[in-house]
Amino acid sequence: MSKVSVSSTYTIGESISSLDISQEYTAAGLLDETVALWKDKVSKENEPQRLEGHFLGIVDIKFSNNGELLAVSSLDSVIRIWDLKKSIKSKEIACDQMENWNICWLKDYLCTAGEGGRLSMFSMDQNQEEIPVFSVENSFGSAITANNANIAVGTDSGSLHIVEDPIEKRKLHSKKIHKKMVRSVKFSNDGFKAFTSSDDGDIKLIDLTKMKEIKTFQHHYSVNSIDVNPIDDKLVVSCSSDYKVRLWDTSSGQCIEQFSPFDKKDDKLWAVRFNRDGSLIGVCSQQGQLSFYSRN
Repeated sequence: MSKVSVSSTYTIGESISSLDISQEYTAAGLLDETVALWKDKVSKENEPQRLEGHFLGIVDIKFSNNGELLAVSSLDSVIRIWDLKKSIKSKEIACDQMENWNICWLKDYLCTAGEGGRLSMFSMDQNQEEIPVFSVENSFGSAITANNANIAVGTDSGSLHIVEDPIEKRKLHSKKIHKKMVRSVKFSNDGFKAFTSSDDGDIKLIDLTKMKEIKTFQHHYSVNSIDVNPIDDKLVVSCSSDYKVRLWDTSSGQCIEQFSPFDKKDDKLWAVRFNRDGSLIGVCSQQGQLSFYSRN
């Protein structure tokens, strides 16, 4: 019997493409060109604020490390930065066409990867200078993440690229990890390992000091999103094309929880996230449902 129970749920009525959670806020990027933003708990009684002014649908959203800014990337190839304390749109960054499909924060820089396989960083000062980091010919930067020192990029060819100290050294380590597109990549809490998920149905645990695979966790279906528990990185959550969310104990390699969050079997699970203290799992769907689960 599953030990997972529903903590809260919300139906927004529009397709949800992306999800992120800060200490204070939860944000869902929608294909109707808006972001739904909740302060405190997501629930039927707590209606979200709508962040507007995006075009052609949202593709990715990310809170800054301190949670005060929200970066929103949309299909019009523009990234918009929201100052959440002031409730204003503070910056707009125009990218080359489809080069902003995936975004993440590295300190005070916003990093982007997209269809052309190029990784760039943008400073958040008045100049918003673009800093090219690397480019992989004929590749699509399909996943991106960062910690305090490095950036990880997955591509449609199944490769993983680690940029060591991208602000100064920009030393690149690369290896083909998967047979198909990398959908999601996350660092372990100590930064020495990375987890990747792919359309080939596998989650990989990679030793970054050797760029060597440690373990494989098999889904048998495309794994659309993964996240690492911020308190205990032996716990990794994933969602896949079989409409299931799985919680993995990476030390044993076993799936310790498995559940289907929504009733509609033709729905797709696009993103799954832990909250900042690791107590809740949030999952969103293509058909506009957002639910949070706690472990009993």
